[in-house]
Amino acid sequence: MKKIYCFINGGYENFLNVVALAEDGHVLAEHVSSNEYWAKHDIGVTSDWKHDSYKSFYPNGYEVVWLDDPLADERCVAAIELNKKLNER
Repeated sequence: MKKIYCFINGGYENFLNVVALAEDGHVLAEHVSSNEYWAKHDIGVTSDWKHDSYKSFYPNGYEVVWLDDPLADERCVAAIELNKKLNER
């Protein structure tokens, strides 16, 4: 099943940037949230928010994965590298 990696991608207290990154490096959603609890909700880990975009990108199914440390997950690191290559184009 395809994975969508969700994690906090910077920010500061009460203004956290949360992102949903597809396996192939495409950013599927972003949101600014006040804390981690709301970040998980706002990006669709604990809610159905953003899932229309996820279903559109992965119509055959997907799994939303929350990562506290995205750089510690080799699959997410690979997706980040693919995102860099997409942005170079």
